[in-house]
Amino acid sequence: MGQRGPAPQPTRLKLLRGETRPSRVNYSEPLPARTDFSPPAELNAEARQVWNEVVEAVAHTGMLTAADLHTLRLYCEAAVRYREADRLYAETGPLTRGQAGELVKNPLHQIVRDNATLMLQLAGKLGLTPAARSGLTGDLDAQANSAAAKLDALISAARKAK
Repeated sequence: MGQRGPAPQPTRLKLLRGETRPSRVNYSEPLPARTDFSPPAELNAEARQVWNEVVEAVAHTGMLTAADLHTLRLYCEAAVRYREADRLYAETGPLTRGQAGELVKNPLHQIVRDNATLMLQLAGKLGLTPAARSGLTGDLDAQANSAAAKLDALISAARKAK
């Protein structure tokens, strides 16, 4: 049986939202290293543009780390597939001719919907949606993976909350 209830929030997100109860903070949660957010060389120009837009918008918050680079890449690639399929879908319309010449639902509709769903899921994981960002109050700079750094961040968040 899987874990019940909502997915647990990362400690950094709890602190950004102003959590002040020490019992709700995981002091042993590992913090992935920060990294250079240059796009991978394999990304095409359109995906690189999406990458740069996302990094410019949220990298300064500290929520993106080296562990998120693959998720960000998937998001960028899904965004490009979504745009291309949506453009083709707009050109061809919701119905197309089947093998026997009858009108059938355009298969591009499913591709557009699948990539839109994937983008929304990945955007939520990366903190790119309004719901994922709701309640954030500031930027923490606790890069060290130590209890002292996390305690300092908790005290700082508590002071900001007052």
